[in-house]
Amino acid sequence: MYTYNPIMLAYELRHTSFKVNAVNPGQTATDFTGHTGHSPAHAARVVVKYVLLPADGPTGQFVSEDGATPW
Repeated sequence: MYTYNPIMLAYELRHTSFKVNAVNPGQTATDFTGHTGHSPAHAARVVVKYVLLPADGPTGQFVSEDGATPW
C-alpha cells in the first residue's frame, strides 16, 4: 500500500479541482485538553473555511486560522 503525505497528494491531484491541505484548528476544548482552548464550534469553522475553498484556492499547504504555516 502506498501512503501519501498532503504535499504528495496535492501534487498528484494538481490537474483536478481537488484541494489537499493539512488544517490545524488550534487547541480545542475537549476532554483530551482539559477543556482548554477554543470551542469545538470555533475549530469547526476553521476547518470548514478550508473545505469550502474556491477553485483557485491554495493546495499543498499547512494552514490554520491565521493562514499558511511553514511546513
